Amino acid sequence: MKVVIFTPAVKTSAIGRMTRLVVHQLLARQHEVVVIRTESQHVQISESHDFNCTVVPWTNDEQVEHAINDADCCVYQIGNSFEFHEGAIAWIGKVPGIVCLHDFFLGHLFFGWAQSRRSEAVQILEQWYGKTVAEEYFQIHDGATFINKTRTEAPLTEWISSMATCVITHSNWGCDRVMAACPGPVFVTPLAYDAPGATGADIRSQGKLNVLTIGHVNPNKRVESCILAIADSPALRANVRYRLVGAILPETEKRLTELANDNGVELIISNEVDDATLSEAIREADVISCLRWPSLEAASASAIEAMLYGKATIVTDTGFYSELPDQYVLKISADNEVEDLKRIFLQLHNQPSSVDHLGKEARKWAEGTFTAENYALKIEQAVPAALRAKVILSAVDHFSKIFERWSVNPELLSTPDILQPLNLFNTNTIV
Repeated sequence: MKVVIFTPAVKTSAIGRMTRLVVHQLLARQHEVVVIRTESQHVQISESHDFNCTVVPWTNDEQVEHAINDADCCVYQIGNSFEFHEGAIAWIGKVPGIVCLHDFFLGHLFFGWAQSRRSEAVQILEQWYGKTVAEEYFQIHDGATFINKTRTEAPLTEWISSMATCVITHSNWGCDRVMAACPGPVFVTPLAYDAPGATGADIRSQGKLNVLTIGHVNPNKRVESCILAIADSPALRANVRYRLVGAILPETEKRLTELANDNGVELIISNEVDDATLSEAIREADVISCLRWPSLEAASASAIEAMLYGKATIVTDTGFYSELPDQYVLKISADNEVEDLKRIFLQLHNQPSSVDHLGKEARKWAEGTFTAENYALKIEQAVPAALRAKVILSAVDHFSKIFERWSVNPELLSTPDILQPLNLFNTNTIV
Protein backbone atom coordinates (compact mmCIF):
# COMPACT_ATOMS: atom_id res chain seq x y z
CA MET A 1 0.00 0.00 0.00
CA LYS A 2 0.96 3.65 -0.36
CA VAL A 3 0.73 5.81 2.75
CA VAL A 4 1.30 9.51 3.42
CA ILE A 5 2.30 10.17 7.05
CA PHE A 6 2.04 13.65 8.57
CA THR A 7 4.45 14.03 11.48
CA PRO A 8 6.93 16.39 13.11
CA ALA A 9 10.43 15.45 12.02
CA VAL A 10 12.57 17.66 14.26
CA LYS A 11 14.95 15.57 16.37
CA THR A 12 13.50 16.91 19.63
CA SER A 13 10.09 15.38 18.86
CA ALA A 14 9.42 12.05 20.57
CA ILE A 15 6.49 11.59 18.17
CA GLY A 16 8.89 12.06 15.28
CA ARG A 17 11.17 9.46 16.85
CA MET A 18 8.43 6.82 17.08
CA THR A 19 7.21 7.64 13.56
CA ARG A 20 10.72 7.06 12.22
CA LEU A 21 10.66 3.56 13.72
CA VAL A 22 7.24 2.82 12.21
CA VAL A 23 8.15 4.22 8.78
CA HIS A 24 11.26 2.03 8.64
CA GLN A 25 9.13 -0.98 9.52
CA LEU A 26 6.49 -0.14 6.87
CA LEU A 27 9.25 0.20 4.28
CA ALA A 28 10.68 -3.16 5.36
CA ARG A 29 7.20 -4.64 4.81
CA GLN A 30 7.31 -3.38 1.21
CA HIS A 31 4.92 -0.45 1.59
CA GLU A 32 5.51 2.95 0.00
CA VAL A 33 5.68 5.91 2.40
CA VAL A 34 5.92 9.67 1.96
CA VAL A 35 6.47 11.77 5.09
CA ILE A 36 4.98 15.27 5.38
CA ARG A 37 6.72 17.47 7.96
CA THR A 38 4.21 19.32 10.11
CA GLU A 39 6.21 21.79 12.23
CA SER A 40 5.34 25.50 12.18
CA GLN A 41 7.66 27.47 9.93
CA HIS A 42 9.24 29.36 12.83
CA VAL A 43 10.37 26.18 14.61
CA GLN A 44 14.16 26.04 14.64
CA ILE A 45 15.27 22.80 13.03
CA SER A 46 18.92 21.91 13.46
CA GLU A 47 18.56 18.13 13.13
CA SER A 48 15.75 15.91 11.89
CA HIS A 49 14.89 12.25 12.11
CA ASP A 50 15.97 10.03 9.22
CA PHE A 51 12.89 8.41 7.72
CA ASN A 52 14.68 6.80 4.76
CA CYS A 53 11.97 7.98 2.37
CA THR A 54 10.75 11.12 0.60
CA VAL A 55 10.12 13.97 3.07
CA VAL A 56 8.03 17.01 2.05
CA PRO A 57 7.21 20.21 4.03
CA TRP A 58 3.49 20.67 4.66
CA THR A 59 3.62 24.14 3.11
CA ASN A 60 4.52 22.77 -0.34
CA ASP A 61 0.94 22.35 -1.56
CA GLU A 62 1.85 20.94 -4.96
CA GLN A 63 4.08 18.16 -3.62
CA VAL A 64 1.71 17.31 -0.76
CA GLU A 65 -1.30 17.09 -3.10
CA HIS A 66 0.68 14.90 -5.50
CA ALA A 67 1.64 12.54 -2.66
CA ILE A 68 -1.95 12.38 -1.37
CA ASN A 69 -3.44 11.74 -4.80
CA ASP A 70 -1.03 8.85 -5.29
CA ALA A 71 -1.69 7.29 -1.87
CA ASP A 72 -4.19 4.83 -0.44
CA CYS A 73 -4.51 6.67 2.85
CA CYS A 74 -3.19 9.55 4.97
CA VAL A 75 -1.97 8.99 8.54
CA TYR A 76 -1.77 11.96 10.93
CA GLN A 77 0.43 11.80 14.01
CA ILE A 78 -1.25 14.20 16.47
CA GLY A 79 -0.02 15.43 19.86
CA ASN A 80 -0.72 18.40 22.09
CA SER A 81 1.62 20.96 20.46
CA PHE A 82 0.50 23.39 17.77
CA GLU A 83 4.10 24.24 16.84
CA PHE A 84 4.84 20.60 16.05
CA HIS A 85 1.50 19.73 14.42
CA GLU A 86 0.34 22.86 12.58
CA GLY A 87 0.70 21.16 9.20
CA ALA A 88 -1.37 18.16 10.25
CA ILE A 89 -4.25 20.40 11.33
CA ALA A 90 -4.00 22.36 8.09
CA TRP A 91 -4.42 19.23 5.96
CA ILE A 92 -6.69 16.90 7.94
CA GLY A 93 -9.63 19.26 7.46
CA LYS A 94 -9.18 18.91 3.71
CA VAL A 95 -8.13 15.27 3.53
CA PRO A 96 -9.45 13.12 6.40
CA GLY A 97 -7.43 10.08 7.37
CA ILE A 98 -6.21 7.90 10.20
CA VAL A 99 -5.28 9.86 13.34
CA CYS A 100 -2.59 8.40 15.59
CA LEU A 101 -3.61 10.15 18.80
CA HIS A 102 -0.76 10.65 21.27
CA ASP A 103 -2.64 12.76 23.86
CA PHE A 104 -6.18 12.70 25.20
CA PHE A 105 -5.89 16.41 26.05
CA LEU A 106 -5.37 18.67 23.04
CA GLY A 107 -6.03 22.06 24.61
CA HIS A 108 -2.63 23.56 23.74
CA LEU A 109 -2.91 22.33 20.14
CA PHE A 110 -6.38 23.84 19.84
CA PHE A 111 -5.43 27.09 21.58
CA GLY A 112 -2.52 27.66 19.20
CA TRP A 113 -4.65 26.86 16.17
CA ALA A 114 -7.44 29.16 17.42
CA GLN A 115 -5.30 32.29 17.60
CA SER A 116 -6.05 33.21 14.00
CA ARG A 117 -9.47 31.47 13.89
CA ARG A 118 -11.25 32.71 17.00
CA SER A 119 -14.77 32.73 15.56
CA GLU A 120 -14.45 29.18 14.21
CA ALA A 121 -12.87 28.03 17.47
CA VAL A 122 -15.77 29.40 19.53
CA GLN A 123 -18.22 27.53 17.29
CA ILE A 124 -16.31 24.28 17.88
CA LEU A 125 -16.32 24.83 21.64
CA GLU A 126 -20.06 25.56 21.62
CA GLN A 127 -20.74 22.49 19.49
CA TRP A 128 -18.96 20.05 21.79
CA TYR A 129 -19.11 21.68 25.23
CA GLY A 130 -21.82 24.33 25.24
CA LYS A 131 -22.03 28.09 25.25
CA THR A 132 -20.80 28.68 28.82
CA VAL A 133 -17.53 26.83 28.21
CA ALA A 134 -17.06 28.64 24.89
CA GLU A 135 -17.53 32.04 26.55
CA GLU A 136 -15.02 31.31 29.34
CA TYR A 137 -12.40 29.34 27.41
CA PHE A 138 -10.25 32.18 26.10
CA GLN A 139 -10.50 34.15 29.34
CA ILE A 140 -8.11 31.76 31.15
CA HIS A 141 -4.57 33.16 31.09
CA ASP A 142 -2.69 31.06 33.66
CA GLY A 143 -1.18 27.83 32.31
CA ALA A 144 -1.90 25.62 35.32
CA THR A 145 -5.43 26.97 35.64
CA PHE A 146 -6.00 26.36 31.92
CA ILE A 147 -5.13 22.67 32.24
CA ASN A 148 -7.07 22.15 35.49
CA LYS A 149 -10.14 23.95 34.17
CA THR A 150 -10.29 22.40 30.71
CA ARG A 151 -8.74 18.92 30.93
CA THR A 152 -12.07 17.31 31.81
CA GLU A 153 -14.45 20.08 30.75
CA ALA A 154 -13.06 20.75 27.27
CA PRO A 155 -10.08 18.54 26.31
CA LEU A 156 -10.79 18.98 22.56
CA THR A 157 -10.26 15.27 21.96
CA GLU A 158 -13.55 15.27 20.08
CA TRP A 159 -12.42 18.08 17.76
CA ILE A 160 -9.60 16.02 16.26
CA SER A 161 -11.39 12.67 16.47
CA SER A 162 -14.34 14.01 14.46
CA MET A 163 -12.00 14.78 11.55
CA ALA A 164 -10.55 11.25 11.51
CA THR A 165 -11.73 8.30 9.48
CA CYS A 166 -10.45 6.13 12.30
CA VAL A 167 -8.15 6.57 15.30
CA ILE A 168 -5.15 4.64 16.56
CA THR A 169 -4.30 5.46 20.15
CA HIS A 170 -2.11 3.94 22.85
CA SER A 171 -4.27 3.31 25.92
CA ASN A 172 -7.95 2.89 26.76
CA TRP A 173 -8.53 5.49 29.46
CA GLY A 174 -9.55 8.39 27.19
CA CYS A 175 -11.32 6.44 24.46
CA ASP A 176 -14.89 7.38 25.43
CA ARG A 177 -14.50 10.87 23.98
CA VAL A 178 -12.77 9.49 20.89
CA MET A 179 -15.61 7.03 20.35
CA ALA A 180 -18.18 9.80 20.73
CA ALA A 181 -16.69 11.76 17.85
CA CYS A 182 -14.86 9.46 15.44
CA PRO A 183 -17.07 8.03 12.66
CA GLY A 184 -14.84 4.98 12.24
CA PRO A 185 -13.29 2.34 14.49
CA VAL A 186 -10.80 3.09 17.24
CA PHE A 187 -7.68 0.93 17.53
CA VAL A 188 -5.66 0.68 20.75
CA THR A 189 -2.08 -0.50 20.34
CA PRO A 190 1.13 0.04 22.32
CA LEU A 191 3.26 2.99 21.33
CA ALA A 192 6.35 2.08 19.30
CA TYR A 193 9.54 3.23 20.97
CA ASP A 194 13.20 2.33 21.39
CA ALA A 195 16.17 2.88 23.67
CA PRO A 196 19.23 2.96 21.42
CA GLY A 197 21.52 3.85 24.32
CA ALA A 198 20.52 0.84 26.41
CA THR A 199 23.61 -1.36 26.37
CA GLY A 200 22.97 -3.37 29.50
CA ALA A 201 26.26 -2.06 30.91
CA ASP A 202 24.83 0.30 33.53
CA ILE A 203 27.13 2.70 35.36
CA ARG A 204 26.50 2.18 39.07
CA SER A 205 27.79 4.40 41.81
CA GLN A 206 28.66 2.86 45.14
CA GLY A 207 26.27 3.28 48.02
CA LYS A 208 23.67 5.85 47.06
CA LEU A 209 20.36 5.17 45.33
CA ASN A 210 20.30 7.28 42.17
CA VAL A 211 16.84 8.62 41.32
CA LEU A 212 16.25 10.41 38.00
CA THR A 213 13.50 12.53 36.46
CA ILE A 214 13.84 13.34 32.75
CA GLY A 215 12.06 15.83 30.49
CA HIS A 216 10.82 19.38 30.85
CA VAL A 217 10.64 20.16 34.57
CA ASN A 218 7.06 21.31 35.14
CA PRO A 219 4.55 20.85 37.98
CA ASN A 220 3.00 17.66 36.63
CA LYS A 221 6.37 15.84 36.94
CA ARG A 222 5.88 16.04 40.76
CA VAL A 223 9.52 16.88 41.50
CA GLU A 224 8.62 18.64 44.75
CA SER A 225 6.94 15.49 46.02
CA CYS A 226 10.09 13.47 45.30
CA ILE A 227 12.21 15.97 47.24
CA LEU A 228 9.81 16.00 50.19
CA ALA A 229 9.64 12.19 50.26
CA ILE A 230 13.44 11.96 50.45
CA ALA A 231 13.53 14.74 53.06
CA ASP A 232 11.08 12.89 55.29
CA SER A 233 13.55 10.12 56.15
CA PRO A 234 17.06 10.45 57.62
CA ALA A 235 18.05 7.22 55.84
CA LEU A 236 16.90 8.59 52.48
CA ARG A 237 18.53 11.98 52.98
CA ALA A 238 21.84 10.20 53.59
CA ASN A 239 21.51 7.61 50.85
CA VAL A 240 19.58 9.06 47.88
CA ARG A 241 20.89 11.26 45.10
CA TYR A 242 18.13 12.93 42.99
CA ARG A 243 18.88 14.24 39.50
CA LEU A 244 16.83 16.26 37.02
CA VAL A 245 17.71 16.20 33.32
CA GLY A 246 15.63 18.44 31.08
CA ALA A 247 14.66 22.02 30.33
CA ILE A 248 13.93 24.05 33.44
CA LEU A 249 13.00 27.69 33.97
CA PRO A 250 15.46 29.71 36.10
CA GLU A 251 12.79 30.49 38.71
CA THR A 252 11.86 26.79 38.93
CA GLU A 253 15.51 25.80 39.32
CA LYS A 254 15.94 28.35 42.10
CA ARG A 255 12.82 27.23 43.97
CA LEU A 256 13.65 23.51 43.78
CA THR A 257 17.28 24.10 44.75
CA GLU A 258 16.20 26.05 47.82
CA LEU A 259 13.67 23.36 48.75
CA ALA A 260 16.31 20.64 48.50
CA ASN A 261 18.94 22.64 50.41
CA ASP A 262 16.52 23.54 53.18
CA ASN A 263 15.65 19.86 53.62
CA GLY A 264 19.10 18.31 53.28
CA VAL A 265 18.36 16.56 49.99
CA GLU A 266 21.12 16.03 47.41
CA LEU A 267 19.67 17.46 44.19
CA ILE A 268 21.55 17.67 40.88
CA ILE A 269 19.99 19.81 38.13
CA SER A 270 21.55 19.14 34.73
CA ASN A 271 19.15 21.13 32.52
CA GLU A 272 18.94 20.12 28.82
CA VAL A 273 21.67 17.80 27.56
CA ASP A 274 22.56 16.07 24.29
CA ASP A 275 21.40 12.53 23.50
CA ALA A 276 24.64 10.89 24.59
CA THR A 277 24.61 12.64 27.97
CA LEU A 278 20.94 11.81 28.50
CA SER A 279 21.59 8.16 27.70
CA GLU A 280 24.46 8.12 30.19
CA ALA A 281 22.25 9.72 32.85
CA ILE A 282 19.61 7.02 32.36
CA ARG A 283 22.21 4.25 32.54
CA GLU A 284 23.61 5.75 35.75
CA ALA A 285 20.18 5.83 37.37
CA ASP A 286 18.84 3.08 39.61
CA VAL A 287 15.29 4.42 39.66
CA ILE A 288 13.44 6.66 37.20
CA SER A 289 10.50 8.73 38.40
CA CYS A 290 7.88 9.02 35.65
CA LEU A 291 5.22 10.62 37.81
CA ARG A 292 2.50 12.61 36.06
CA TRP A 293 -0.37 14.46 37.67
CA PRO A 294 -2.54 15.33 35.99
CA SER A 295 -1.88 12.68 33.35
CA LEU A 296 -2.91 13.75 29.86
CA GLU A 297 -0.99 11.38 27.59
CA ALA A 298 -2.29 8.38 25.69
CA ALA A 299 1.15 6.89 26.41
CA SER A 300 4.38 8.01 28.06
CA ALA A 301 7.55 7.76 25.96
CA SER A 302 9.71 8.42 29.03
CA ALA A 303 8.14 5.59 31.04
CA ILE A 304 8.51 3.21 28.11
CA GLU A 305 12.12 4.27 27.61
CA ALA A 306 12.85 3.78 31.31
CA MET A 307 11.57 0.20 31.11
CA LEU A 308 13.49 -0.46 27.89
CA TYR A 309 16.64 0.62 29.71
CA GLY A 310 15.81 -1.92 32.41
CA LYS A 311 15.18 0.61 35.17
CA ALA A 312 12.95 0.43 38.21
CA THR A 313 10.22 2.86 37.15
CA ILE A 314 7.84 4.79 39.42
CA VAL A 315 4.53 5.98 37.96
CA THR A 316 1.32 7.59 39.15
CA ASP A 317 -1.59 5.15 39.23
CA THR A 318 -3.65 7.02 36.65
CA GLY A 319 -4.38 7.09 32.91
CA PHE A 320 -1.92 5.20 30.71
CA TYR A 321 0.23 4.34 33.72
CA SER A 322 -2.62 2.46 35.41
CA GLU A 323 -2.75 0.15 32.40
CA LEU A 324 0.90 -0.92 32.81
CA PRO A 325 1.07 -4.35 34.53
CA ASP A 326 1.66 -3.98 38.26
CA GLN A 327 4.61 -6.40 38.25
CA TYR A 328 6.70 -4.17 35.96
CA VAL A 329 6.34 -0.71 37.51
CA LEU A 330 5.96 0.82 40.96
CA LYS A 331 2.65 2.68 41.25
CA ILE A 332 1.78 5.44 43.69
CA SER A 333 -1.48 7.19 44.49
CA ALA A 334 -1.91 10.82 43.45
CA ASP A 335 -3.70 11.35 46.78
CA ASN A 336 -0.79 10.04 48.86
CA GLU A 337 2.27 10.95 46.80
CA VAL A 338 4.86 11.78 49.43
CA GLU A 339 4.13 8.84 51.73
CA ASP A 340 3.99 6.36 48.82
CA LEU A 341 7.25 7.69 47.39
CA LYS A 342 8.95 7.51 50.77
CA ARG A 343 7.84 3.89 51.18
CA ILE A 344 9.09 2.92 47.69
CA PHE A 345 12.43 4.73 48.05
CA LEU A 346 13.05 3.00 51.40
CA GLN A 347 12.08 -0.37 49.94
CA LEU A 348 14.49 0.04 47.01
CA HIS A 349 17.28 1.32 49.24
CA ASN A 350 16.88 -1.53 51.72
CA GLN A 351 16.57 -4.21 49.01
CA PRO A 352 19.07 -3.31 46.24
CA SER A 353 18.48 -6.62 44.47
CA SER A 354 14.84 -5.66 43.88
CA VAL A 355 15.99 -2.71 41.76
CA ASP A 356 17.78 -4.96 39.28
CA HIS A 357 15.09 -7.64 39.29
CA LEU A 358 12.27 -5.20 38.60
CA GLY A 359 14.26 -3.48 35.85
CA LYS A 360 15.14 -6.75 34.09
CA GLU A 361 11.55 -7.97 34.12
CA ALA A 362 10.26 -4.59 32.87
CA ARG A 363 12.79 -4.56 30.04
CA LYS A 364 11.84 -8.05 28.90
CA TRP A 365 8.14 -7.13 28.80
CA ALA A 366 8.68 -3.72 27.17
CA GLU A 367 10.90 -5.10 24.42
CA GLY A 368 8.11 -7.41 23.31
CA THR A 369 5.34 -4.84 23.69
CA PHE A 370 6.37 -1.40 22.43
CA THR A 371 7.56 -2.45 18.99
CA ALA A 372 7.48 -0.86 15.56
CA GLU A 373 6.39 -4.23 14.15
CA ASN A 374 3.20 -4.18 16.25
CA TYR A 375 2.48 -0.60 15.26
CA ALA A 376 3.05 -1.14 11.53
CA LEU A 377 0.69 -4.12 11.64
CA LYS A 378 -1.97 -1.97 13.29
CA ILE A 379 -1.65 0.64 10.53
CA GLU A 380 -2.06 -2.13 7.96
CA GLN A 381 -5.29 -3.14 9.71
CA ALA A 382 -6.50 0.43 10.06
CA VAL A 383 -6.13 1.50 6.41
CA PRO A 384 -9.01 -0.63 5.01
CA ALA A 385 -11.15 0.34 8.01
CA ALA A 386 -10.44 4.01 7.32
CA LEU A 387 -11.39 3.60 3.68
CA ARG A 388 -14.70 2.03 4.70
CA ALA A 389 -15.33 4.89 7.11
CA LYS A 390 -15.15 7.33 4.23
CA VAL A 391 -18.66 6.16 3.35
CA ILE A 392 -19.96 7.89 6.48
CA LEU A 393 -18.06 11.07 5.74
CA SER A 394 -19.34 11.08 2.16
CA ALA A 395 -22.89 10.65 3.45
CA VAL A 396 -22.42 13.53 5.91
CA ASP A 397 -21.06 15.72 3.12
CA HIS A 398 -23.96 14.80 0.84
CA PHE A 399 -26.64 15.56 3.43
CA SER A 400 -24.81 18.68 4.55
CA LYS A 401 -25.14 20.11 1.04
CA ILE A 402 -28.84 19.28 1.03
CA PHE A 403 -29.27 21.00 4.42
CA GLU A 404 -27.44 24.03 3.07
CA ARG A 405 -29.88 24.29 0.19
CA TRP A 406 -32.66 24.13 2.77
CA SER A 407 -30.92 26.89 4.76
CA VAL A 408 -30.36 24.52 7.69
CA ASN A 409 -27.10 24.76 9.65
CA PRO A 410 -24.92 21.87 8.33
CA GLU A 411 -23.19 21.62 11.70
CA LEU A 412 -26.26 19.73 12.88
CA LEU A 413 -24.77 16.76 11.05
CA SER A 414 -21.82 16.75 13.44
CA THR A 415 -24.00 16.09 16.47
CA PRO A 416 -24.19 12.61 18.02
CA ASP A 417 -27.93 12.36 17.23
CA ILE A 418 -27.16 12.54 13.51
CA LEU A 419 -23.86 10.68 13.47
CA GLN A 420 -25.19 7.68 15.39
CA PRO A 421 -27.71 6.52 12.74
CA LEU A 422 -25.00 6.91 10.07
CA ASN A 423 -22.99 4.28 11.90
CA LEU A 424 -25.02 1.62 10.08
CA PHE A 425 -22.39 2.12 7.37
CA ASN A 426 -19.57 1.26 9.75
CA THR A 427 -19.14 -0.18 13.24
CA ASN A 428 -17.57 2.27 15.68
CA THR A 429 -15.76 -0.01 18.08
CA ILE A 430 -12.51 -0.31 19.96
CA VAL A 431 -10.28 -2.88 18.25
